[in-house]
Amino acid sequence: MEEDALPLNLHLHHLAYLREVERSGTFTAAARRLHISQSALSQALAEFERRLGVPLFERDGRRRSLTEAGREAARFASEVLGRATELRAWADARRAGGGGSLAVGMIDAASLYVLPSAVSAFRASHPGVALRVVVDTTEALLERLLRFEIDLAVVVGPVAPGFETVEVAREPLRLYGPPGQTAPGPEAEWILYPAGSHTRAVIDAALAAQRIVPRVTLESSNPQVLRQLVVLGFGWSVLPERVAEDGPSPLRPSGDVLGERTLLGVRRPGAPPDARAEAFLALAVAAGSAAREGA
Repeated sequence: MEEDALPLNLHLHHLAYLREVERSGTFTAAARRLHISQSALSQALAEFERRLGVPLFERDGRRRSLTEAGREAARFASEVLGRATELRAWADARRAGGGGSLAVGMIDAASLYVLPSAVSAFRASHPGVALRVVVDTTEALLERLLRFEIDLAVVVGPVAPGFETVEVAREPLRLYGPPGQTAPGPEAEWILYPAGSHTRAVIDAALAAQRIVPRVTLESSNPQVLRQLVVLGFGWSVLPERVAEDGPSPLRPSGDVLGERTLLGVRRPGAPPDARAEAFLALAVAAGSAAREGA
């Protein structure tokens, strides 16, 4: 099978010189506008002709005029240089965070209570960026991050060493029970986050500090499901304040704050700088701070 021919070994300055000669009409005027010597311009365009293998100029007395092939090459040069300018503008916008896409993963509580304002503010300040939000558990989001499926994740800390992290917010965790119950007894049933989850680890440590050994009968990674089960009288739970106490029919906590979980903004180990991710993280930190102050 015949191999594909290699592309021409051309430089953008070849194209820019040819375009300027067409625009200026003479080598003298083109050299002056390009701020180079006429001999340097002539040598560069002679090399351009050699590499193309077709004549671009013909003698017209003491002047050199574009051939038909030269005029066609000049039109091509103008198009390529225009596209190169567009590429540079695209790269500048992407580097500045004004273009491209950003996939952000969040745990459900963060997406519902802590960061909606950050999402709205980012969309308003970066209209050229296609923002995609993925809601999942901490464990699943960290896996997606490592598989390059998302660019940034807001999860419950701590996370494994190597990830780049920024603290976004801290959520107080409190004890909530069924209506009419003031404290969990030794036979109380518990409804908690799944065993092995980051939030469950924080809760287990907090309960152990209170010498409480929960008899877990139901588990769910969705805090709204846990909240509703408590409302329906299925048992006791430990929930973030915003989840339990916002909205209609807020739950009343039993006792003081039991503990807190830390929400971290996380990027892949060794991820290159990304102005879009940095801008979103700054807005997320501001939103987390505002949520804490308003609690």
